[in-house]
Amino acid sequence: MNLRSELKGAISSLALVGCVVLAAVSIDFDIPGQALLQTLRFHLGGAMLLGVLALFIIGSWRRAILFGLVAAVSLGEGGWFVYRLQALRAEAAEAPRAPFMQMLSFNMLNGNAQNGQRIAEYIKASGADVVIALEARPVFAHLADLATVYPHRLGCERERSCDLMVLSKTPLTEGVFHDLGPTWNNRLITARTVIGGERINLVAAHMVKPYFDYASVIEARTLRRALDAIDGPLVLGGDFNAAPWSDNIEWLVRNARLISGPGYPATWPVELGPLGVPIDNVFTRDGLFIETLQAMPDALGSNHRGLIAHISRAN
Repeated sequence: MNLRSELKGAISSLALVGCVVLAAVSIDFDIPGQALLQTLRFHLGGAMLLGVLALFIIGSWRRAILFGLVAAVSLGEGGWFVYRLQALRAEAAEAPRAPFMQMLSFNMLNGNAQNGQRIAEYIKASGADVVIALEARPVFAHLADLATVYPHRLGCERERSCDLMVLSKTPLTEGVFHDLGPTWNNRLITARTVIGGERINLVAAHMVKPYFDYASVIEARTLRRALDAIDGPLVLGGDFNAAPWSDNIEWLVRNARLISGPGYPATWPVELGPLGVPIDNVFTRDGLFIETLQAMPDALGSNHRGLIAHISRAN
């Protein structure tokens, strides 16, 4: 057997495995971890296209076309999800708006204490009106310093339980901690504040990783019910541990009538930079609109890149 035939067989075998994986992205096989594959759908589709290119190069164009069609269907489905999310945004964009607030959402990584002071300094200089901090233990020792800019806080009363926290320049009222599911406690905060004379609802969430079987499904349903119980302008930020084009998050956004930002900056893992996946996000509803959504230029020692959202409100 010559080298060309061996390469054709090896690449075809890998492509067949890729077909099975892409099928698990699009078809509910009732197995754990499918939400993780859905988050990686564009990465997996891109890898499949590299195999297709290799088959074309070695002259196996029939197999290349076949596997290329599989990749195209999977990538097209992901593109359709993104289109639907952006269609909701386009509809909301028709209303006249004015600049309103800035939000910072950042998973700091609990084991990142050595960068706590740098993170606190960055937050103070960020200009954000509201900060959602996740795995916030690194800044626990700097809460008094943060209070000079953000005198109002929910969460992080004790270092050991310092996971989800909301900091605000304006008073926080009706602040409540909720459980999203049975895996972790107190990973959902709902509160209200007044900015520029306008009362808004703040929601911070830290969802479970997508390979915890049906825990992620339960949490998406719980979060949707919590959002349904809230009236008025709303901004939701946090670590969703899944991309907006995963079934759970896309379902949540559509059914809770949320509006996404203009793009989906990669936030994890930081080593991949813009080639990572957007598992952290910010969404709005009922008159609030994300004009820009950008990843922090420096992760400050975390394995997530934080997000900076400039938000307007309908006039």
